[in-house]
Amino acid sequence: MKKLLFVLMSSLLLVTSCGMLSHNADDIINDMRDAKHAQYVNVGSGLLGLGRLISPTLSEASIGISSVQVLDLSRCSGNVRDKFRKRIQNLFKNRYYEEIVTNQTGYETRTALVHRDGQYVNEIVLANSSEMNDVMVLVYGHINLENLQRIVNDKSSYFIK
Repeated sequence: MKKLLFVLMSSLLLVTSCGMLSHNADDIINDMRDAKHAQYVNVGSGLLGLGRLISPTLSEASIGISSVQVLDLSRCSGNVRDKFRKRIQNLFKNRYYEEIVTNQTGYETRTALVHRDGQYVNEIVLANSSEMNDVMVLVYGHINLENLQRIVNDKSSYFIK
């Protein structure tokens, strides 16, 4: 009986921990990109490679970036935007991400979160929530920590409207 109880508790713990880890930025984009009036763009490695050939400055700024996804919910209903904001807040609770910048002014919040693997950053999440726009930029790659600040500052220009 004790063994059965132990197996059930272990299984419950495993399922709960897997469920908590599945709430990441990619899940938010996958769930919200099909909302009415949502705008979604995925720039894959092929298009980034072409951009690197055309523009040397783009090549410098995108060292280590393999893909970029952008989700803009500015034209969506208030319910969709509220759901987005709650999901972004839940990312702070997820230990998968490390908060590097949060800037809050009035009703506007800009946040940058990263997922690191040793010396490299695998994922950068840039989110902006305000009364006028709700935007998330998700950058994947194998990025050196020294290039992180340059990439975050460069991508934050997406938020200026």
